[in-house]
Amino acid sequence: MNGSRIAALALLAATASDVFGQQPDAVVTLTRELKARAPAQWQVRVRWRDGALLASITPMPYDTAFQLWYQPQKLHDTLTELCPRSDEEIWTMLKSDQNVILEPTVGGKSGVELRVNCRAPG
Repeated sequence: MNGSRIAALALLAATASDVFGQQPDAVVTLTRELKARAPAQWQVRVRWRDGALLASITPMPYDTAFQLWYQPQKLHDTLTELCPRSDEEIWTMLKSDQNVILEPTVGGKSGVELRVNCRAPG
């Protein structure tokens, strides 16, 4: 009986992956792309917000985060370097009116005014 249950679960899992796994998830894809580019200890959290993929980026350790927080131009340049390149997979998953936005987060505070828009204008 256990063998048939395992086989049924395996079939269900395979069917579900066929049905739900056709399109890679944009949140997972962007998270993977950002983590590959960011320093290993930095935290990355991606979610959908208002038709855009919003990625909260928390530089670590905290002294690095605060140094960047108080140097807005350096923070902006650092986040801009994390933006996905135009040929990366994430852009094929988004509609032309959707965007990737990077938002710095330090000490539990989000820098809404310091957000970086990753979609190139035009």
